Amino acid sequence: MSKRISAIVALAAASLALTTAISPAHAGPSATSGLYGSADATYDGVFRQSLAILGLVANDVKPNKAAITWLLRQQCADGSFESFRADTTVPCGSSDPVNYTGPDTNSTALALSALLAVNQVSDAAAAASWLAKNQNKDGGWPFYVGSDSDANSTGLVLAAVKLATSPKNSTAIREAGNYLTSIKLSCASGGGLAYQKPGSANASATAQAFTGLTDGLKVEGSKKMQGNPTCGSTTVSNAGSYLANLVTKSGALPNSFGEGFDYTSTAFAILGFVANSNGKQAVSKGTTTLVANTGSYAIPAGVANPGALGLLLLVSEATNKKPTNFGGINLITSVQQSQQ
Repeated sequence: MSKRISAIVALAAASLALTTAISPAHAGPSATSGLYGSADATYDGVFRQSLAILGLVANDVKPNKAAITWLLRQQCADGSFESFRADTTVPCGSSDPVNYTGPDTNSTALALSALLAVNQVSDAAAAASWLAKNQNKDGGWPFYVGSDSDANSTGLVLAAVKLATSPKNSTAIREAGNYLTSIKLSCASGGGLAYQKPGSANASATAQAFTGLTDGLKVEGSKKMQGNPTCGSTTVSNAGSYLANLVTKSGALPNSFGEGFDYTSTAFAILGFVANSNGKQAVSKGTTTLVANTGSYAIPAGVANPGALGLLLLVSEATNKKPTNFGGINLITSVQQSQQ
């Protein structure tokens, strides 16, 4: 993975970090009214809004109209989503894999999931149609249209498409699974998936691919869990075993982009385990770690990170934890109070 792609994936899909300021010419109520979080939305606006909405709905809390309207106004005419449109009166450009601008599959996938959660059916259908048209011939999805498929993007889109389409009737879903199988590593080497082929096992890529393979965004509450999976012939068992070993050993997945732990990928992995009804030890260890680090992860320096809060809301529902006291924090009110 190039350093440039690594940086963008880390910002938008893994760490949910924020860096560049919004252009003063477009900053204002029209761009941020209804948006969750006060931090710059350039790289993760749609992503974090969608995760926050998904987390609230999973806990039977309906997002208010302004939050939903903000997301709807971000949608491009062709159904896709950019990471953030500071001026929604300006039409979306083309997906540009060279300059990393325009609509991207990660934002569109999460937005599709959120739109389905709040019953915005026609808008969700437009997003799903755009994703279907831009699946690569190898079965995977790229971050930006025109680039190579990768495990992170394919996993996120697969998770969203499964919410909108019956897996039994979807050629696209089957082909996406075949792509992910093509980039898995052998069990002899420890398993896991590469970000792209060729490559070594990548924790972030494997976690998001695993979420897609297991219907991880379809959170329905806690389930009776089996033990950690063992690596086998299927891509699900391969990825699950790799992730479970890492989380059980260290409490969280390693950061694929630097030092420390990746709590975002850990949360995605937990959602996958619960959806697949296994990984009991990993879920217990990983959830304990997320609870212990909720403050620094979801409200760093006292500023709410709605994407992280949304993921933790999904984890709280999946693991039967109290969303009003997750690591001493009320995740629901923290999201709601962050809304602009």
